[in-house]
Amino acid sequence: MRRYMERHGTRRSILGLAAALVLGLLMADGLLANGGTLRLANIEMGAYRVSVFTDPTPVRPDTLDVSVLVLRGEDGSLASDVSVRVRSDPVGFDAPTRELAATREAADDPRYHAAKFALETPGTWRITVAVEGPEGSGEEAFELRAREWGVLANPFFVIFISLLPLALLGWWLLREPKTAQPEGISPDAPRGAPGAD
Repeated sequence: MRRYMERHGTRRSILGLAAALVLGLLMADGLLANGGTLRLANIEMGAYRVSVFTDPTPVRPDTLDVSVLVLRGEDGSLASDVSVRVRSDPVGFDAPTRELAATREAADDPRYHAAKFALETPGTWRITVAVEGPEGSGEEAFELRAREWGVLANPFFVIFISLLPLALLGWWLLREPKTAQPEGISPDAPRGAPGAD
């Protein structure tokens, strides 16, 4: 009986750990909402501090969300009286350049300015973010690589592949070992009673 309890206690611990891992993977996407990959961190533009995030990761040519957080350098409060523009330029190949305003209305989180657009062509792109307001202005650029959608870029496929070993481990731990009945003993017979001949 002790061995049985120890075995099942270990199974419960492993299954609890697996459940926590699954919840962590499912919640990870929500933690990145209106953020994504940090591209620029606390860049000085006049009296402002600017941080820029892009989503999704990896970047695909059909959709790009550039989110910009603009804070006042003095006290770290949100700068509400600024205009933000985002420009995309191809690096080393011919493709159209795009420039558009990043607005709070386009952002999922009202603290950010966001611009959502398609790069349309795979390759390396230079993304320039320009901020202008009463306390100064400035611009900064970074490069990113847009790739076509592949199997490993699909987050649901990656989660499925990650969880498959855990599912197999859970199945293996939960399966009940079959104990063979000795010949001549009925499974319904009380203990110690001889079986029917």
